Order: sequence, then C-alpha cells, then structure tokens
Amino acid sequence: ILSGGKRLRPLLTSCSFRLFEKNTNENINHIGLAAAVEFIHAATLLHDDVIDESKKRRGNLSVNEVWGNKTSLLVGDFLFSRAFQLMAKYGNTAVLKLLSDTSVIISEGEMLELSNDKDPTINEDVYYDVINGKTASLFSAACQVGGMSAQGSDKEVEYLKSFGANFGMSFQLIDDAIDYSSSNITLGKNIGDDFKEGKITLPIILAYLRSNKAEKEFWKKTIVHLKQEKDDFHHAINIIKKYDCIADTIDRARHFANVAIDSLGSFKDNNYKIGLINLIQSSLNRLN
Repeated sequence: ILSGGKRLRPLLTSCSFRLFEKNTNENINHIGLAAAVEFIHAATLLHDDVIDESKKRRGNLSVNEVWGNKTSLLVGDFLFSRAFQLMAKYGNTAVLKLLSDTSVIISEGEMLELSNDKDPTINEDVYYDVINGKTASLFSAACQVGGMSAQGSDKEVEYLKSFGANFGMSFQLIDDAIDYSSSNITLGKNIGDDFKEGKITLPIILAYLRSNKAEKEFWKKTIVHLKQEKDDFHHAINIIKKYDCIADTIDRARHFANVAIDSLGSFKDNNYKIGLINLIQSSLNRLN
C-alpha cells in the first residue's frame, strides 16, 4: 500500500458517489467503503504475486520476494479481514453481499487462469472470463458501492455496474498491450514480465492463433515449456507486431471503453462524470 499505485478503485467509488449531486460532505460512509475496496485489491495482489512467483510490484520488490510467501499470504488475509470490518461498519447488507460476491468472483477468475496456465490455445472468450473475474469485477463493484452509498436507484446502480465492468475490461487489455510495447517507467515493472512468466494475455492468444507452424513451435517452447533464451522476447515482440496483435488488443480495449462511457449517458453532466470519462481516456493513453 505504501509503495503507491493509482488508487483507481477507491477513486471510482468516490466519483460514482459524487455523480449524485444531492450528496453532502456529511455522508462519509462511501470513504470507508472505498478503503475496503482498495484493501480487497491489495490483498488480491499479494496473493497473485505468490501464485505468479512475481518478484516486482509497482516498481519495487514484491512482498513475497522480500519476506517470503507465508508473510505475503498472511498480510493478504489480514487485508481481506480489515476490508470486511470496514464493510460491516460503513455499509449495509446489500453492500456486504456485493463485495462478498465480488471476492468470490475474483477467486474464480484466479482459478480459471490457473486452470489454463501457459496455454496459448485458449480462446478469446475464456480469456475475457479470466479478466472479468480478476479485474473488471472489482472495478464494477467499486462503482456500484459509490452509487449504493448515494442511495441511487436500481437502474442507476446498474448503469454504474456496466461502466465499471467495461472500464475494467478496457484497463486490463491496455495492461496486456503495454507489456509488449512499453518502457519500465510506464509499467512500474520489468518489461516482458508476462512473457518471462509464460502468462497468457490477449496479444499472445492472438499471436498464437495467427502464427505459422514454426512460430507456433516457438510459442510452445517459450510459453508452454518456459524454455527461453536471451533474444526470445524480442522475437516474440516481432511476431506479435507482424500479426497486428497489439493494435487489435487496443481496438478491443477501445470498444469496452466506449461501452463504459455510454453507460454514463443517463447521468447529469458534472465534474465527476467528466472525471470518470477522463479516467478511461487516461487509461487508453497509457500506451502513448
């Protein structure tokens, strides 16, 4: 938590709450719930780093790399527990159910990813199920919590659910593209980490699908069997670029972003609606 990060999910909760102009500064429950959302996110990162055996997080050494897997798992469990304390204090039964269900969906996304580990032959729909579970579900919940705290109507909360889910899908797809086209400064991690870990992301799925026989053998060697040599990452980038896999990943991200923006259409224009739209544009611009 101290190492930074975008704090994007609590920002989504706060902006979603402020979409409803009837709110005053006297209603602060959404702040505690925004913290709960961030704690859930931080907990999943700690657990994710253990599963992926990641050595860096947000530009620093990961907790599991410095203090070991046991500490990383225990701190993750602690943050989950604190999140539920905050839910009980600042939320209601509906909020508690939403965030509890979301925690289950995140875990299901992790398990689905693990069951397809290092398999570049999975289809695009399965991958969307993975990132919907791991990423988009919490974006969606963060927005819904803001609307529920503001006592928005069921329809308004449903619009926020759609906004968050589609923003989350777009955000993750841009992350996928960045790892094969960015610098360490933009990523906050070593470029090519996904490749080195044999992590299946959309650029890899598209590249494998479009590759010739020799290129498919390259992917099997480097991704499935993790037998990688010095220049393999650069060769991977060349194949990915050859088949326009980055451009197509970005196009899909733009599609989800546009659906997200459309979901806000029924809300009155104010600075917070503009802020939510700007968050999406900023996410898309991370590759520029």
